[in-house]
Amino acid sequence: MIWRSPQWLWALLVLPLLVAAMVAWARDRKRAKASYADQRLIDLTPPRRVRILRVVAAALAVLATGLGVVAMARPARSADGTQARSTIMLAIDTSKSMTRTDIAPSRLAAGVDAARRFLKVVPKDAAVGFVTFANNAVVRVSPVTDREQVSRALDNLPISEGTAIGDAVQASLSAIQGSGALTQVPDSADTSPARILLLTDGANSAGSPPLEAAAHAAELRVPIYTVLLGNDPGRPNELTPAETLSALATQTSGVYTQSTSTQDLRRVFEDIGVSLASVQRFDELTVWVVLAAIIALLLAAGALAASEFRPRPVASRLA
Repeated sequence: MIWRSPQWLWALLVLPLLVAAMVAWARDRKRAKASYADQRLIDLTPPRRVRILRVVAAALAVLATGLGVVAMARPARSADGTQARSTIMLAIDTSKSMTRTDIAPSRLAAGVDAARRFLKVVPKDAAVGFVTFANNAVVRVSPVTDREQVSRALDNLPISEGTAIGDAVQASLSAIQGSGALTQVPDSADTSPARILLLTDGANSAGSPPLEAAAHAAELRVPIYTVLLGNDPGRPNELTPAETLSALATQTSGVYTQSTSTQDLRRVFEDIGVSLASVQRFDELTVWVVLAAIIALLLAAGALAASEFRPRPVASRLA
């Protein structure tokens, strides 16, 4: 059992004060009867059954209050297991700089090889889409569970100038929304049904600003996993590639990594693929606690209604 909003549990400290207030009220009521009623004419003392019902009603009212506080603390049951992300968009930079051979056989070839390995380890029931970007972004494959379709799209990728990182993120988000994976915005990035995995080697040089795209992804609770290939310094007086990709990941609750070798890139992609397969799920129990509180309140109301009585004349003393 865990608590999603544990700060509300402090309100349970009010319960002893509530009990003390009820006890004080009962004593004051008893003293008032003794002061203002003539016991020789009318007996204001309730029957034993009524007194018991009132105690039970008070206990149920306190219990209902406690359950209401517990409900606000959002109790949940942790359920560890495998939960497939419904949609993962793979975005790969196909700009001219990706043909450099500092990472054998080339940056792009190493990225494609890593992407193919990623397809093998990602959950089979997760839909994977594919986006390429250079001076603009193009959705090559909309999210599908057919790995072969994505694998074929990785062949013979077009090369052109420019690096439109922001456009790649926006195109990926559009594909995710078009797949129906985001019928409603999730509570947090941790529970999001979608991810974006973006690979690039350079700074943004075309299209929409990356941080604006990151803000859009953050609004939709879609984390971006960014991988920087190589160590290019970027453009003067602008954010470096590392700074840009790190900001994308941080702003969206994603993960940023940098790879400078083929082996390192493979490991990064495989690790990300495996990490997408398992997530801690929480089955919230709040609805049941609220239901129990409502039932307790109804029982308390019923007990109070049953405890109503009329003062009984004392016939023997009137004679």
